[in-house]
Amino acid sequence: NMCSGRVEVYRNSSWGTVCANGWDSNAANVVCRVLNCGTALSVTQNTTYGEGTGDIWLEDVRCDGSEMSLDQCTANPQVGNSCKHNEDIGVTCSGPLPVRLMNGSNICSGRVEIYRNSIWGTVCDDGWDVKAAEVVCRVLNCGTALSEQAGTYY
Repeated sequence: NMCSGRVEVYRNSSWGTVCANGWDSNAANVVCRVLNCGTALSVTQNTTYGEGTGDIWLEDVRCDGSEMSLDQCTANPQVGNSCKHNEDIGVTCSGPLPVRLMNGSNICSGRVEIYRNSIWGTVCDDGWDVKAAEVVCRVLNCGTALSEQAGTYY
């Protein structure tokens, strides 16, 4: 499914894999969050999802788990010969999630949308409060709600 597989990143106009060296659940959670796929259920450091081909773009990826994207984590982009494709990292996430935030300044802010009957739609703000925003933030692994906006803010 779209929420599990070998992790690949796009760089220099091509896709490449990520080496398992240094990878942990914090990095996996960042990948799951970016894909709107919840949290990481498992990390595989072998060929569970098949060996990649071509370049290996990153190794020694270190995240604290709060990053909004993998490029905000520290990593060694100069892999060279220290990693082979049998060390490609794979992740299984809990999602996909039926909720997303759109038109915000980052992936943890924006207009709330819900996926229902095969389409994305907005949520009416009648009765919406910070408690409802807290649920959305928790589901999206975005920490606590700093504020909630009603109307057409986004």
